[in-house]
Amino acid sequence: MTTTLLAAATVLCWGVWIPTAQSIPGITQRTRTLYAAAGNLALAVMAFLAARTPFSVSWKAFWFPFLGGIVWTIGSLSAFRASQLVGLARAAGSWTPLNIVMSFVWGASLFGELSGLSAGRWASLAAGVALVGIGVSVIVRSQDRVPSAGASGRDVSQTVRRLSDGSYLRGILYAVAAGLLWGSYFVPAQWAKVPAEVGNLPLAFGISVAAGLAVLLPGDTPVRLPLRAAVVQLAAGILFGAGDLALLALVPRVGTGTGFTIAQLSLLVNATIGIWVFKVPAPGSPTARRVLIGILVAGVGGFIIALLR
Repeated sequence: MTTTLLAAATVLCWGVWIPTAQSIPGITQRTRTLYAAAGNLALAVMAFLAARTPFSVSWKAFWFPFLGGIVWTIGSLSAFRASQLVGLARAAGSWTPLNIVMSFVWGASLFGELSGLSAGRWASLAAGVALVGIGVSVIVRSQDRVPSAGASGRDVSQTVRRLSDGSYLRGILYAVAAGLLWGSYFVPAQWAKVPAEVGNLPLAFGISVAAGLAVLLPGDTPVRLPLRAAVVQLAAGILFGAGDLALLALVPRVGTGTGFTIAQLSLLVNATIGIWVFKVPAPGSPTARRVLIGILVAGVGGFIIALLR
């Protein structure tokens, strides 16, 4: 029962925090990241104090998870840049499968999680991962927009220009970087072998430090948000932090690859909110139906993987 609750909390919190952060327009992505980092840090501090665990700055207990937080933030900036260059659909379609692959690579190479599996369980694992990948691909590609035969000359020329100036390739490379980094950020915290509420605090510190440094880089100018917008962005960070805590507690129970694959089902929550709340795509449209098919396929795959433990 505890494992099921942790999995549900991870999927729901990670599925809701991005729509929450994006619900207020006109905020730069670096500013969103900074406020989310602050909300995540506040939750991490409260969880740590509630656990009443002694504070340590050793490499194992502090600096390993701290490094993971920096990796997460760099992955986020890579994801934002990829989305800007090639669109969210193509970018997410590139990094989400890589997240799953990387989690299984780390789980097998560092923690021996795939050793001793029977042939039948290997087949079930492969089928589950394949279904998740297919479902996610259907979801993200159903939201893609490409110039059609009736597209305006301006739309076509912009697409041709993006392909010719190399920005498309750069966008895909940024998406690949996001997949590698987001599929790896939690490994140092797991490697430290400390309780979730202990490892999450230095992880949150790392995220906050990296996010603070990111706003100092040239480019997007951070803005001081009004109270309502600030509260919403902080709440998004708290939701991310809650999902992160749940994931850190889930992974030791089910394994790195299995736990992170289950976490990727948060995209199903994102897609559902997009359809029924933000109405993108419109409910009842062919695109929305394709998204729902993807949700069903990926959900079946995630259920198969979850049954392996």
